[in-house]
Amino acid sequence: MRDRHTSPARPRASGQRGFTLVELLIAMAAGLVVSMAAFLLSKNATRFFQNEARASSSHLAATIGLNRLATDLQRAAYLSTGNIQVPDDSQRCGDPPIAPTGLRLLAGVAIQRQGSVFLHPSELGQSIVNGLWPDSIVIGGSLSSTEVFASRVVNDNGTWYVQLLDSAATRRTNLRAQAGGEGLGEIFQAGRFLRISRPNQRHLYAVIDRLEPGNVVHLKSPPGVTTRVVGDAKLDCGLPLSGAAAWVSVISRVRYDIRSLVGKATSYRSLVTPITPALTGDNGRTELVRVELDDEDQEKPETLELIAEYAVDLKFGISALQADKTQQKTNPQITRYPIAATDNASVYTIAAANNQPGARPEDVRSVQIRLSTRTRAPDRDVGFPVGPDGRRLRFLIPGIVAGVNTPADPLPAGAPPVFARMRTLYADVALPNLAEPR
Repeated sequence: MRDRHTSPARPRASGQRGFTLVELLIAMAAGLVVSMAAFLLSKNATRFFQNEARASSSHLAATIGLNRLATDLQRAAYLSTGNIQVPDDSQRCGDPPIAPTGLRLLAGVAIQRQGSVFLHPSELGQSIVNGLWPDSIVIGGSLSSTEVFASRVVNDNGTWYVQLLDSAATRRTNLRAQAGGEGLGEIFQAGRFLRISRPNQRHLYAVIDRLEPGNVVHLKSPPGVTTRVVGDAKLDCGLPLSGAAAWVSVISRVRYDIRSLVGKATSYRSLVTPITPALTGDNGRTELVRVELDDEDQEKPETLELIAEYAVDLKFGISALQADKTQQKTNPQITRYPIAATDNASVYTIAAANNQPGARPEDVRSVQIRLSTRTRAPDRDVGFPVGPDGRRLRFLIPGIVAGVNTPADPLPAGAPPVFARMRTLYADVALPNLAEPR
């Protein structure tokens, strides 16, 4: 008898069957090919994204650096002098100062040919290999504050000091300090300069020694302050020993150049620490920096700022008045000396430091800037020729491939890329504070 609890076997549906081993192998192989293609596509897309992100970062760094440099240049000689060494300067009281060095070199601009290499010869190896010899520039003017402070200049037994009065400028500065801005202590720093002005009189220049409580600014001696003797015929120059009301502005000098910060004891040390230098060349990276100079023309380390990462070139051109002052008055003429592949000697003569022969920085009316940055890592295996003004589009990073240390060296087949892309920006900055008649 049949067990009623046992289901009878159902007949197999016609057409139903499983995958064969051959079909499974073919499907697995096809899936593997599709997966590999997707992986390669994703890898190439990721690499492309990384390369473009580096190029964007390079462009942003160049933009930020150029804007900061242009901003300072626009204030060159602001509330200051275009050249304190001009012999017949109708704006300055007394003879040009002899000391200290920083005050003697005070001018709106001072461009040094290949100055970055001159200042840091062992740090610019990558730029030099690429035929780039970056300049440097020093800018002088009221760069830390736009305020003119009402004060009283007092002689205390031969020592001069400036008593800042409770003026609108002082109150505005104190309010800005409460909101996180620079206060009087940050503005009236030791080693900076003061321009002392009185109505219908020529300007005097002094060096700040210190700021004491009560808003008292002590001055260094030398140079001290030119005094006026009672009965002196030159009533437009000097201050009486009894003291006098005056307006003062704070002047500083800053230098821009390209240097390496790798291994330096600065607050940027961790930021510029090399990452896989064998692939990126980070051990030779350089930056555009800004640093303030003191009254002895020495750098103040605590003021060093990193302005643009991976900066590799900095060049300048100028526009200037003609040298003949008489001809300039009868036939005004401004000549442009642009950036060129071969350094234009006129740029580095006219806009040189004011202690150099032929220098006349007070005649500069505009400055052209060329700033170049590179991407962090190389992503091209072919370089481009130099442009007509000496600029490059690709930057060789030496040491990535053995034997490839100059742009002319051939790259072996299968070798990794050794050229980083460059971003080069230009600006032509007018110097309105140097356009005033003197």
